[in-house]
Amino acid sequence: MKRLFTNRKWLIIAIIIIVLILVSALLVLRIHFEEREDDVLTYFSKQEGMPEAFSKLENLTSPSDVILCWWDYGRAVREWSHREVIESYPSRDIWHTIGASRDLWYNLAAQVFGTWGSSERIHDLSRIFMLPEAQALPIMKKYDVSYAVVFVPDDLQKFSWIADIGGYNSTKYLSVQDDEYEPTELGSQATLLRLIFDKTLTPTHFTKLFDNQKGKIYRVDYP
Repeated sequence: MKRLFTNRKWLIIAIIIIVLILVSALLVLRIHFEEREDDVLTYFSKQEGMPEAFSKLENLTSPSDVILCWWDYGRAVREWSHREVIESYPSRDIWHTIGASRDLWYNLAAQVFGTWGSSERIHDLSRIFMLPEAQALPIMKKYDVSYAVVFVPDDLQKFSWIADIGGYNSTKYLSVQDDEYEPTELGSQATLLRLIFDKTLTPTHFTKLFDNQKGKIYRVDYP
């Protein structure tokens, strides 16, 4: 009987140790995740012209305005410009498009602790940016968008992912050679490229309010 009691005691101790190890591991994983989550905001804060653009966005818009931007600028718009966006977190189905997802531990932590965005909203963002303005406007109106912000060359570097997420072949829209970007004939109609190359592809339904060579802010002009 005594031996049975001793065995149970050690079993309980072993279970407690395992539980403590698991809890500690989850705590470390959580801390690592939270630190990595803010990396993108830290990166934006160090990019010349970006902080100014986010500050200007707040000055040019009203608290009730919804801003069009690619999802990974969403947190900065919400936290720094204090404005609403269509989406500010990745959906699970587009997680692979994020460079940080290649990090084993961050990927694991994201699956456990991450905030996931709406797949529908992110696909709508892709459609807005890839479609001609006239076709993009109804989708924008669905979300009450009144302003847009894009960043150069950041949005060009993300263009292949933005296109692919919506089911578009990016090479049919944008030619890339030696870090030089050139819209194709089809690409000249894509809303995102018209906002980026506004000097040559002058947008029809957007009025530019700010441009510091890094960020461009537009007011949406619905017909």
